[in-house]
Amino acid sequence: MTGFAVMFLGLSTLLRLILLIISLKSADLTFLAFLRIFGFGLLFDIGVAAFFLLPYAVYLMLLPARWSNSWFNRIVTPVFFFIGTLILMFSFFAEFTFWLEFESRFNFIAVDYLVYTYEVVRNINESYPLPILIGSMLAVTGIITWAFAYAGIFRSAYRGTTPFLQRAGVFAGLLAVAGMYGFFIGNSLSERGHNRYQDELAKAGIYSFFSAFKNNELNYDDFYKLIKEKDAFSTVRACLQEPNSQYLHNGPSIWRHIRHGGTELHPNVILVTIESLSADFLGRFGNKLGLTPVLDSLARENLVFDQMYATGTRTVRG
Repeated sequence: MTGFAVMFLGLSTLLRLILLIISLKSADLTFLAFLRIFGFGLLFDIGVAAFFLLPYAVYLMLLPARWSNSWFNRIVTPVFFFIGTLILMFSFFAEFTFWLEFESRFNFIAVDYLVYTYEVVRNINESYPLPILIGSMLAVTGIITWAFAYAGIFRSAYRGTTPFLQRAGVFAGLLAVAGMYGFFIGNSLSERGHNRYQDELAKAGIYSFFSAFKNNELNYDDFYKLIKEKDAFSTVRACLQEPNSQYLHNGPSIWRHIRHGGTELHPNVILVTIESLSADFLGRFGNKLGLTPVLDSLARENLVFDQMYATGTRTVRG
């Protein structure tokens, strides 16, 4: 377990360093910022390592001592290591590509991708040479596993000399650490700096992914270009200004008093907005399967904007 933890901490630190070099101009790096990035990074990495090691700790605790040197354990231990290392390899590669696109650790966008697996897999398959990448990750994982076996790092798991209480103590310790991270150490702990890049570099990708899954939110200010609130309201107020209306406040507000001499109208307006629904599924646009009878009836009886197109086509479903 120690060997896996050291490997993970080393690879995670290396990835953090590479991402820092990529975004060096934007990170506004100082010596104290460098310490903060890698200090918080180590904190989160230790939590991820504890979660990774917990299943194997359970296995070792329940494994009878007389089975330690059996063929069963000599297969299961390397398989545990291989699967864990493969997950790390895949995660680190995904983090690298995710950073190049969003300049962020995993967030709810990454979680959203898992919901639309079919479309995302198609998009990834179109963008990257998957057979080469997957084959490379399997090869690297196999080489690392062979190197650990050749160096004799797995031997301690085959000796069977560790008493049950000591193994149970290791499991209890890892469970306590994992529980502490799960309940008390939030991903937002690293988001208190003045530079977004430094905050993101201080995180751990896997930890950020599960945090995003748990919180189910995405910070609007971080991923959309903004202008000053005063300028935004000035633009909107200019667009909404009409001869028969008067703004009730001079500050950031669009509350207006509108005067009109005609008959007051009460139109029945229903706005239907659906994300990720292709027109190919609607009878209104030629589908013959009758999948959307209610929407088709609305289209027949109401106003339809046939020339509205999404400007975001970065993904297949987009």
